[in-house]
Amino acid sequence: MNEELYLVAYKDIEQKEIDEALWLKAMSHASGDKTRAKWAYIELRVDQMLRDPSLRHSVSRKVRKPTHQSGAFMMWFSLLFCVAVIGAAVVVDFANIALVLTNGFYFLDAPSLILVLPVAILFGISATSWRTYGRCWTYTLGGAKLVSISEANSVARCLKVMGDVSLIMGLIGTFIGTVFTFQNLTQDSNLGQELTVASLTLAYGIVLKLVSYVAEQRVRNLYLN
Repeated sequence: MNEELYLVAYKDIEQKEIDEALWLKAMSHASGDKTRAKWAYIELRVDQMLRDPSLRHSVSRKVRKPTHQSGAFMMWFSLLFCVAVIGAAVVVDFANIALVLTNGFYFLDAPSLILVLPVAILFGISATSWRTYGRCWTYTLGGAKLVSISEANSVARCLKVMGDVSLIMGLIGTFIGTVFTFQNLTQDSNLGQELTVASLTLAYGIVLKLVSYVAEQRVRNLYLN
């Protein structure tokens, strides 16, 4: 419990939600040195919460431990199983019961991926912060032992934004590709190939949306439910 109290006190300072009277007392103890006052504030804040039952009770709403760890294995298993199913649908010729590995190259398109992934990441960062983005996968795997509710909410928001933007960029990319395809209808062009490339952007957006959605729900299940 004490570890949680220290984390709450530290988060008070980090998120600028300090008790002003307690901060002035800490500054007095530290003779005006802000660095020393920060650590003095933490000790004073912890002592305050230890003496006040209502404040101790509020800690359970501000800080959470991961509820369980087994979900990390299931998350990776689910994602790998999903990739395996999609891969089988792509490279297996079910009519002749044969593998056609070259079919996999039809689903690789770097420009489509670049259109979706970097934009989604940047929007996720802009909606939260670089630090929150860095925590996304640590929190998803349950690696963080003590997490404040506000941090968990920020991580869930970042994952949701990345997933939503991935899907939107997939739609935009497909729309752009379709427009160019129709522009070239009068020319001697490979219509099927162009439509395939246009649709890949949407496919990438859907897959990234799926990954982000699973990660978001994992964070909510671990720290927010």
